[in-house]
Amino acid sequence: MPSKQYLGLILLIIFWGSAFPIIKLALEFMSPFMIALIRVTVGGTLLFLFVRKLAYGVKESISALLNIGIFLILLNLGIQYSANPGLASTLIYTQPVFVLILSRLVLKERINPLQALGIVLAFTGVIASVGIGNFDLGSIIALLGGLTWAVGTIYYRIYLRDRDVLALNAYMSLFSGLFIAPVSLLEPRISPSLEGIGLTLLVSVTAQALGFILWFNAVKFIGPVKASTVVLLVPVSSYLFSYLLLGELPTLEEAVGSAITLLGVFLTFIPGINVRRG
Repeated sequence: MPSKQYLGLILLIIFWGSAFPIIKLALEFMSPFMIALIRVTVGGTLLFLFVRKLAYGVKESISALLNIGIFLILLNLGIQYSANPGLASTLIYTQPVFVLILSRLVLKERINPLQALGIVLAFTGVIASVGIGNFDLGSIIALLGGLTWAVGTIYYRIYLRDRDVLALNAYMSLFSGLFIAPVSLLEPRISPSLEGIGLTLLVSVTAQALGFILWFNAVKFIGPVKASTVVLLVPVSSYLFSYLLLGELPTLEEAVGSAITLLGVFLTFIPGINVRRG
């Protein structure tokens, strides 16, 4: 793989990993709904300017709600209510495990022994990270975010896998804004702060626009399974940036449990299912 592709993967891990603590900082200035609205509007506009076309329709709109609209709201709420953004990132990235389970239930795909072990390890790690009796609201919401992302991925695989992925993501981001806008009225909190606006715009440009461009570039050159495996480093990156930006270190339980979870998720890629953002 050319050095340019390695650089793209490194930037992707940085962009998606740093987004979790940056969102945590931005939440001091505006509601999670407003952050999601700005993110999809700015990110979708930049994606459209990059690809210069939209892939739209009813199925595309349903996919937009699952993969971006509802998912981003759950992601932001999970970060808001989680003790550590890195932990929220780990719980969100249980998505491939849910994809594997749904693929068995919906698509009747077989699960091999290593994948079954991965499912067990992943959820064992989640319990170890949070504690069997200590699931807080943020942990539950983050897991729901991973499940929603997984449902969206299965929907994409069934109905939209032949679409131009960048044109599709540009449309899904912009359409999601139509869904998030009225939802944001539930908590229309926004502070006229340059810091808050700047942090949200940073996430919009890096995680939403550049992140998706780099992601699909990685899928193109190394394939969806390898790309999905590489981005399992995102929770590690998130823990690192949570320390650098927020001074938050994971507890021993969170660190060990997250490592077990990510190992389990890694095993679900053997031999692997095409796990792609829609």
